[in-house]
Amino acid sequence: VASTGTASVTIPAATPPGAYRLLACADDTSSVGETDETNNCLAASGAIQVSAPQPDLVVSSVEDPSATTLSGGSFGATDITRNVGAANAGASTTRYYLSLDTVRNSGDTLLGGTRAVPGLALLATSTDTVTATIPNSVAAGNYFLLACADDTQVVPESSQSNNCWAST
Repeated sequence: VASTGTASVTIPAATPPGAYRLLACADDTSSVGETDETNNCLAASGAIQVSAPQPDLVVSSVEDPSATTLSGGSFGATDITRNVGAANAGASTTRYYLSLDTVRNSGDTLLGGTRAVPGLALLATSTDTVTATIPNSVAAGNYFLLACADDTQVVPESSQSNNCWAST
């Protein structure tokens, strides 16, 4: 006679990083007397990779800049950078871009002026304003302001794809 079931398991937070195999053990508490207690466990064929908790820096808000600024001109850029990950984050840099859409890509223009963000504890935030300067070469038009946390990628993060936020 066999019994099949499903269970949710939780990996303890103190588990060191590494590759592990999941073991399923029948009568693990030895509460049933058996003729052979050495054959109760079976290891899964695939490994589970356990990694250390990491920070995740995101910009959760960027203030809309003034409606009109000339090429070569400057404006105040205010953002909130937040650590939404599972570990403390070291110091990082938030940079600003002009973009034709709300998604950071290679066609966006890096602005002069960066913000040094101090190390952030788990779920901590940092808010500041810097002077952003539009390069003289930028063509007249309508742009979104993007603020991108850890834009120089010095902090190992659980996700690098969620670092930017666009003005409305």
